[in-house]
Amino acid sequence: MSRQPTSKTFSYSARYRWAYLPTLGFLVVITVILLVDPGVIWTNPDPATLRAATVLAASITVGFAAAIGARWAAPFSFSLENDALVARPLLGSSRRVPYAEITDVRVLRKTFLRGVPEVVLHVEHGRPIAIRTDIDHYQQLERALGRHLAPNLLARWKEARAT
Repeated sequence: MSRQPTSKTFSYSARYRWAYLPTLGFLVVITVILLVDPGVIWTNPDPATLRAATVLAASITVGFAAAIGARWAAPFSFSLENDALVARPLLGSSRRVPYAEITDVRVLRKTFLRGVPEVVLHVEHGRPIAIRTDIDHYQQLERALGRHLAPNLLARWKEARAT
């Protein structure tokens, strides 16, 4: 009897997926208070200042909602199957990328706006796939994915990681 290897799935923690929700909730509450009854948090505000505060709170709320949407549309789970990498977002459909279509591997270093390094897989068709190195069991993911990549890509990945 032939045994087929099962796919291994790696995903980000729940904290990564849901981290912005409390902040968004707070901003929604502040915006609603400023729109409905600013006296709850602010006594006798100047009308121009109140209008500016309301616009600012609403703008920041929309920005955080967009950030949550972008985070949820990006892959949060990666499965390494026999023939392809499958990336699954919370919103939207899964993306199946055959290993042969991965054309380049780059490592983006940690910066002020990027809290942890990211590995970016460039593919023949479509957008690149970014995998943050704080994903659960990253070292296992790197080793397992390395077994499926072309030797030149694996060498480039190791070189980028070393620099």
